[in-house]
Amino acid sequence: MLKVIDVCKRVEGHGEIKILVQNDEISLVNFEFKIYRGFENFLIGKKLLDIPKIVPRICGLCYASQAIASCKAIEDIYNIKVSEQAKLLRRILMTGELIKSHSMSFFFQTLPDLLNIFNISQKTTTAYDLINYDPQITSNIYELIKIGNEINNLFGGRSIHLISLIPGGIIYSPSKKDISIAKKRFQNALISLEWIIEKFIELFSHQLPPKEFDAPNLIYLGLSNLRNYNRYSGRLSLKETNRNMIEFEKQNYSSYFGKEPELRGIDFYFDNKKNVIVGPLTRYNINENYGTDEIQTYLEYFDKPWKNNILFANFIRLLEMYIESVQSIQILDDHNLTVKQEISSLNSVKKIDGIGVIEAPRGTLLHHYYVNNHNSIDRIKLFVATEFNIPLINEMITNYAKVLFERTGDINLVKNSVQRIIRAFDPCISCATH
Repeated sequence: MLKVIDVCKRVEGHGEIKILVQNDEISLVNFEFKIYRGFENFLIGKKLLDIPKIVPRICGLCYASQAIASCKAIEDIYNIKVSEQAKLLRRILMTGELIKSHSMSFFFQTLPDLLNIFNISQKTTTAYDLINYDPQITSNIYELIKIGNEINNLFGGRSIHLISLIPGGIIYSPSKKDISIAKKRFQNALISLEWIIEKFIELFSHQLPPKEFDAPNLIYLGLSNLRNYNRYSGRLSLKETNRNMIEFEKQNYSSYFGKEPELRGIDFYFDNKKNVIVGPLTRYNINENYGTDEIQTYLEYFDKPWKNNILFANFIRLLEMYIESVQSIQILDDHNLTVKQEISSLNSVKKIDGIGVIEAPRGTLLHHYYVNNHNSIDRIKLFVATEFNIPLINEMITNYAKVLFERTGDINLVKNSVQRIIRAFDPCISCATH
């Protein structure tokens, strides 16, 4: 028996690939990392209003998502509704975060894999090679990263671990100057994204994606707002491939999942052999309306073999940045944005627990808090996207590793090849370990 352990490269955080070889055959491959769940432990006893200041430190990319999910859970406990202005400003902050996260993931993690998989360029193994592969791609990506930072700095008080988000609303009211600057930034984002999307279509739309990236037996889990693309609000939805969608309220999530999260992910209660997936591919499959005709035009360039292939998530990430940039420009024209509204007061606890759900860049994020008589955290559960995806990732890399090793007998080739599948999911190990 031989166990091979190798570090997974170019992912957010630190993970390992463990390959078990028995009788000259690969029997199991796991993408593993230590799930310490430290935040769930040291938040016990903390005051409710301190939680949104702490949980963004879980991740340097999903900080807005963590803070907003936390605020929504606390607002659920107090049974308060936030103003329309607060909702709009939160959505803008989520867009700034998404642009930064998606553009960094696409450029640094998966673009080198795509160029290699489709034999377009074998010389993008280092950051220097990648930057020099196509200077126009590089400049457009860095423009997007800059825009994401600027939007969050403008509306969140700083570019990371935002200070404007609080339970009950948001402590910021945009000026006309702020709105004007933000509009220009999102318009610049659309220019960069149009170029990158068209370049992606030029490079890859005529290619046939490799079978090892096909996702088997999927159930899509995500938020759906009457089938409209909206990462801030909606009902939780489960949809099997080519079947009707089940929608349920957030408070009923434990009817479908909720066992204590383990190393291999979050267990679901339904009895079948299908794997759950969250993230861009789910949002694409459960939503029908993106609010802009350009998206459907872009999607038509890709044939059916792409649509159930994990590599297609890379294209969806580009489209999501485009969609949300368009939506943000519309939000900036909304009169509710400049009508100064009071922050909802947190007077008295109405429930012993509260749930906050949003769609983070990598997928469904759910915070569930239980409080005691002193308005402190008594128990807490955090469900994050990467944990949902772990079982599917491990099934796909195990199946491919077995075939590849039987064909080549090259364990190093197996280690390098399965990492491409992992990176295609854009895992955030920081959030998953928390």
